[in-house]
Amino acid sequence: MTRVGWRRGAVLLGLYEVRDVIESGGMGLVYRVRHRHWNMDLAVKVPKPERTGTAVGRARFEQEAGTWVGLGPHPNVVNCVYVRRIDDHPCVFAEWVDGGSLGDLIRDGRLYAGDGGGDDGGGGSCARVLDLAVQTAWGIHHAHQEELVHQDVKPANVMIDVADGWTAKVTDFGIARALATPGDHAAGPPGVSYGGLTPEYCSPEQAHAAVGARVRLTSATDVWSWALCVLEMFTGGRYWRHGQAAPEVLAALRDGRLPQACPMPSALADVLRKCFAAEPVKRPQHLGELASAVADIYADVVGTPYPRLPPQGPGLLADGLSNRALSLLDLDRADDAEELWRRAADIDPHHPSTVYNWALHRWRQGRLSDEEVVAQLDTARNLEGERWQADHLLGLVHMERGADEAARELLAAAPDVSEVAVARDELARRARLPEPARLTGHRGAVTALAVDATGRVAVSGGADGRLLVWEPAGHRRRAELGPRSATAPAAVTGVAVCGDGAIALVARGEGPLEVWDLTRRVLLRELPAPPSSATAVAVNRSGAGVVACDDGRFQVWDTRTGRLLRDLTHPATPYQKGNPLTGRVDPEVRYRPAPVHVVAITEGADLVITAAPRDGSLVVWDVGRGRPRHQLVRSKDGYLTGIDVVAPGADGTYALLVNGSSRTMHIWEPRDDRTLSTVPTELNLHQMVAVSADGRIAVSVPRGSYRQQLRVWETGSGRCLRTMGTRPEALEDPENPEDPEHPDGFAAREAMALLEQRCVAISGDGRIAVLGDDQGGIRVHHLPPLGFRAGWSYARPRGASALDDGETQVSRLVERAARLAEEGRTAEAAAQVRAARAVPGYERHPELREIWAELGRRAGGDRTGLLGLWLRYDMRGGTFTFTQRVTLALTPDGELMVTGGADGFVRIWELRTGQGLHAFPERAGKPHTILLADEGRLAVTADWSGTAHIWDLTSGTRRGELSGDQGRVRCVSVDRSGRHALVGDDKGALCLWRLDPGTAPHRIRTMLAHDGPVRTVRLSDDGKYAASAGSDDRAAVLWRTATGVPLLRFPGSFLPTLRFDAAGSRLFATSDDGVTVWDVRTLRKVCTRQSYPEPLALSADGRVAVTRGLDTVDVWETGTGRTVCELPVLSEVFDLSPDGRYVLTAGFDKVPRLWDARTGRCVHVLEPHPSFVTTVVFTADGRNAVSADARPAIRLWELDWDYDFTAGDGAAEPR
Repeated sequence: MTRVGWRRGAVLLGLYEVRDVIESGGMGLVYRVRHRHWNMDLAVKVPKPERTGTAVGRARFEQEAGTWVGLGPHPNVVNCVYVRRIDDHPCVFAEWVDGGSLGDLIRDGRLYAGDGGGDDGGGGSCARVLDLAVQTAWGIHHAHQEELVHQDVKPANVMIDVADGWTAKVTDFGIARALATPGDHAAGPPGVSYGGLTPEYCSPEQAHAAVGARVRLTSATDVWSWALCVLEMFTGGRYWRHGQAAPEVLAALRDGRLPQACPMPSALADVLRKCFAAEPVKRPQHLGELASAVADIYADVVGTPYPRLPPQGPGLLADGLSNRALSLLDLDRADDAEELWRRAADIDPHHPSTVYNWALHRWRQGRLSDEEVVAQLDTARNLEGERWQADHLLGLVHMERGADEAARELLAAAPDVSEVAVARDELARRARLPEPARLTGHRGAVTALAVDATGRVAVSGGADGRLLVWEPAGHRRRAELGPRSATAPAAVTGVAVCGDGAIALVARGEGPLEVWDLTRRVLLRELPAPPSSATAVAVNRSGAGVVACDDGRFQVWDTRTGRLLRDLTHPATPYQKGNPLTGRVDPEVRYRPAPVHVVAITEGADLVITAAPRDGSLVVWDVGRGRPRHQLVRSKDGYLTGIDVVAPGADGTYALLVNGSSRTMHIWEPRDDRTLSTVPTELNLHQMVAVSADGRIAVSVPRGSYRQQLRVWETGSGRCLRTMGTRPEALEDPENPEDPEHPDGFAAREAMALLEQRCVAISGDGRIAVLGDDQGGIRVHHLPPLGFRAGWSYARPRGASALDDGETQVSRLVERAARLAEEGRTAEAAAQVRAARAVPGYERHPELREIWAELGRRAGGDRTGLLGLWLRYDMRGGTFTFTQRVTLALTPDGELMVTGGADGFVRIWELRTGQGLHAFPERAGKPHTILLADEGRLAVTADWSGTAHIWDLTSGTRRGELSGDQGRVRCVSVDRSGRHALVGDDKGALCLWRLDPGTAPHRIRTMLAHDGPVRTVRLSDDGKYAASAGSDDRAAVLWRTATGVPLLRFPGSFLPTLRFDAAGSRLFATSDDGVTVWDVRTLRKVCTRQSYPEPLALSADGRVAVTRGLDTVDVWETGTGRTVCELPVLSEVFDLSPDGRYVLTAGFDKVPRLWDARTGRCVHVLEPHPSFVTTVVFTADGRNAVSADARPAIRLWELDWDYDFTAGDGAAEPR
């Protein structure tokens, strides 16, 4: 570590201008710097390198500096803004206080200049001394309340802001202790800290501890040192060498043996005498009480009450918490930092620095994708509107993910701060990357693809048998390699290109291998056909090649001479047969070939890698000896290796291994069988993966996905660095328009909409990725460069006084709102809360959000717009906690969520926090249905094992089991009161059950309803009516439950949906033709609409419905069938807010969207899910929404609505 020696005028990190070197002591240096962006001065405390040059020294400093960082704001404490490293030096950035330290003021006499009393009625300099004594005691007491003992209280550690009415601020909490080293207690300059104390101000117990005694230091230690500071203010200087001499010094002062800078009141002398008690337990224990005693003495001396009120110490807001989090992150306390970001996000979910920093941190850990980071910033940006002043933060994210054009646009008008300047310089250095391009040439699917080391040459093979040579960097096709045979060539099953792009090795199923000279574009030779169908090939620069087959055999060839070097077989897969009649497993172990689909060969041709991903087996072969060097294969008793994906680099130096079950990614060195890194990942066996030669970059494309995206992964961290679309928005102009077989026109454009990527390859240097699709094209993507890391965002700190003023203002407004609300003057109360939310830092404060929502509920006002919407949590419960298609239900009060697990357990969660409250001990099957009744006190579930269960949420126990007539339970329903349940079984019967509290369920009657399984059932809320639909007979029936008599039979559908409105007067039923609304009393149709059979969403009053149209989501009136609006989104997952005003959809693109159901306008786009969305649902009060996806995982969203408050008294302006 180099020595710090910044000179006046130096600029650090392009942000901090050194104004002065203030102090050089035993611990390090203190600089006064100007923060250019904030236009304010800061104090920077930098330890000497020898103090933090060892791991022990750094750990001590980081631990103790963290105590100051964690100290809450207080007007009498110097605010530690943050801790960050500069040139690898840990630096403490603190509030700069003009006026110097108390020690400076004592030495130069400024403390005693003037009358010291201001407008307080006199008292001379004694009044000022007493005032500073009180303030200093308050500051130290604040630390004691947070269980922090200063241990180095002295005048040099009390800063005085003379311009701010002589405000005292205690500083350097824990710093001296942090920098203490053995041997520090040697003689040195007076007043300098050594070993966590300053000898002239230490207590007796501190002195004993300094020489090795086992002494516990308490707040009484600071009481002693504080009293010495007060004593020095009265003596005008220090007349002692050791703090233990304080009692004698006080006695000498009272006897007149020492000079007095100002007369000490006798009452104060009595207070100090108690503070100098030899035994710590006999001293006053609370500096707050000492401050009160000194304030009383002030009143006696000056003749007027002490003018200051004890400050409470306001809480930090989002900006301060985010800064503190960054400090803890720099101190390697990531968990603590994340907790602070959670708190900051709760106070202000859209605070720019908080959103940016927390998302950036999680992204770099691989816990968020680049899409999610951008979406979070976009969410805050869109909702903030004109108030958003942080476009540069989004620009920095785009820089790090390599989206340079987006970054340029956002950074062009950004403030000229250091982070932006660094990004602009990086942008200027970077070459502009070409846009992705799709090139056509094959007739049919591209079946094989390879790229050389630099991306200059790529070769593709297709189902049409054609071999095409491309120049990816130039986005052009260079040549077609024609076969010797005049017959139509066989489909290409494998292609490989050596690193320099000179040689290609091609396999065509069971045909001979082809060796091509790509420079001259001639076929060098054909090698004998492989033993069975070829599945993969590889070749190195020296011409050594390897071909693998579907029977597990592979051959190593010298392609330049045509000589076979090795013919070996990949280890076979062990398996055992089971007897379906007895259920027993045959003990005999059998073997079957393991098809090899992945091969690689090193440049020296001494090692070959073969892998059978379906089997999870992987072998590194010593070519010279013809035997395995390392292997990972399935055990004889069938235990799997856990490896789902194997992607070797082009030269075999590194390989990427993915374990889907543990969700981990490994960078592996085959030669030494060494794992270089293991990180979490979302990759799995459903992904096509390729990795660069150095193993640093990987690319993936999902197999057969509707929305195939190319993802770029940093293998060292496991994060998704960049997400790119792979589907062309329009069909490119044909490259060869004269070719009559080339696709064109409407049919081709329609085919583009269903385009599927079939293979992926990456250049050895990781700069270019090439994809091959099923329509005969390749797509070239230029990948983002690595290395740039966006800077953190430090928010301008608020002083403790400003925080205190804001907190006081908000408290007064809230108190006034509470009084008005109690008087029934809701509109006026809302005006007060609106004013409170206008106070900086309190716009989205959780307490104000709760009060606001409660006022909106009381007023019953219409929701007029969205003030904010944010993600509260993303909860992944593990492999078995949730079912794959998440099954959940919410209580009417929105307090609890009940979920079913793939492990058969039913769990209760606190919805607001996502905290697990209870798991029912009884185990059942995997639930596919969960229903709640009796105000959320009872749950009914149906599971895939064919049973239904009743759960008591109050007692946390299972109340009983429901069954069908003679078949397995297929579906279940329950009325609102929880007194009746209806079960449909797979034999077509309906069973009506009575569920009385305290007794076992009782079957009332059985109704034979359908020919074949019952698909769905529904009870009206009052339990008077029931509806059922069968899957085989495509029929639906309306029943009267009191008699079990069918009232109406009408057509159903294969996927029927049945819903009653809340009053039980209308039944909504879907058929193959659409949805029909029935009046259950008159048995007449109210209206019919064309729609898909499912899903169906209703408002709480049943007046508005939402169904799925052809390529829209339709909102309509249930009384007339009139269309209110059509939402232009393709979605099978949606819900309608209880008031019928908003629709939440989740499309095939995994993006939830909120729509205005009256206008059809998209109000807000939420952050995309990483997987297919299976559920969206509003809570009953509309304040929250829950979405679930196929990972499986659950997200909770909070919606902060604006309301139209109407009251007879009108709305008063806040005062």
